[in-house]
Amino acid sequence: MKLCYLIGLFLLASCGQQPVEVQLPVANVFPDFNYVLDTVFIDAGEEKIYLDMELNMSDYSLNEGRLYNLTPESGRVEVIDLENHKLDSIINYKINGPNSVKQYFPFGIKKTLLGDTFFKEYHVIHKVNSAGKKTDSYELINRELSGDRLPFDTEIDGLGEISPDGSFLASFYGNFKIGGSVLGIAKVNLKDKSLKLIPIDFWDELKEYTVTVDYDIGKRNSSPELKFLLLNGPDIILSTSASNELWYYDAESDSVIHREFHSRITSDKKSGKYRKDIKDQPLYMYWVKRKNDEVVFGPLVKDHQAHLFYRYSRELDKSNPTKPKYVFVLTVFDEKLDQIHEQRLQNSIPIIGKYFEGKTFVHKGSIYSYLKKADELAFIRLKPSFEND
Repeated sequence: MKLCYLIGLFLLASCGQQPVEVQLPVANVFPDFNYVLDTVFIDAGEEKIYLDMELNMSDYSLNEGRLYNLTPESGRVEVIDLENHKLDSIINYKINGPNSVKQYFPFGIKKTLLGDTFFKEYHVIHKVNSAGKKTDSYELINRELSGDRLPFDTEIDGLGEISPDGSFLASFYGNFKIGGSVLGIAKVNLKDKSLKLIPIDFWDELKEYTVTVDYDIGKRNSSPELKFLLLNGPDIILSTSASNELWYYDAESDSVIHREFHSRITSDKKSGKYRKDIKDQPLYMYWVKRKNDEVVFGPLVKDHQAHLFYRYSRELDKSNPTKPKYVFVLTVFDEKLDQIHEQRLQNSIPIIGKYFEGKTFVHKGSIYSYLKKADELAFIRLKPSFEND
């Protein structure tokens, strides 16, 4: 596999004979860009929608326009009709017997274009057909996979992304213990159970943004930055919450392209200047908040109809010390992932939850972001409008 670095518009020699593109800041392509923002509430009737994990175990089905929300303890899946803003139905999958979707603890679900449903656990994935019958299981270990071999003392995170057609899983691999390293992306072919490892050198920098407290010998708590994966056909996009960049794995050329972007509104990365010798909880929380007040980048989401990508970001604006406030930004990328627009928003947008990124997806041209409400499912909906729309 070849590793390239893509930053913009000038071509340089690198990666053997492959050129490197160097991108400089450009003016917004859409000077008349506008947007409408509102709040959508989901009518659940007499049912109570599972919100304990803030929709992080759910999956948006593009072809159906529905959200499938998993309750991991019971195998219950709520089907949310986003067109009519209501709970459409409930599916109760088996958690015992030959068709069980639970071996340890399910952490996610994927509804495919072919009607199959995948249930993701940390080391195991279960495949169930439209009739609720389990048709396959996948153990993400060397013994059960052909192709590339996982290095000693490394593993695949089973909570990755499954392609819309159910043909492959993309996830991170590495040593996920304290002090370990994420080595890159594992791509598991779910048809022939083969493994391809895609080394990507991003972890050494990302781990420098972690704030850690050591309470005592063997007792530690950390606030790491988040890493995101987005599938784009057979290709895979890696980005993080800490910096304005991405790594793009192109399956056809079997190469990784590194792209860096520039924002005219926020910083392009966190400072990484955090205290290292933290020994108590109050000081730890102070430095976590200080870090989170720096720039935060959300995950990329794709509008398949418009062939665009969107990403939210935010940063605390301290230009007025008496009234510091967050600046929220929507960045737009074209289908080649060239940055084409930045928009400073007048409203706040949920980007990062307590433990994970906020659930964000595009439904019929609008960006939906999970809005935390007590015992009620709601979304912030942003409808972008471009020149000549």
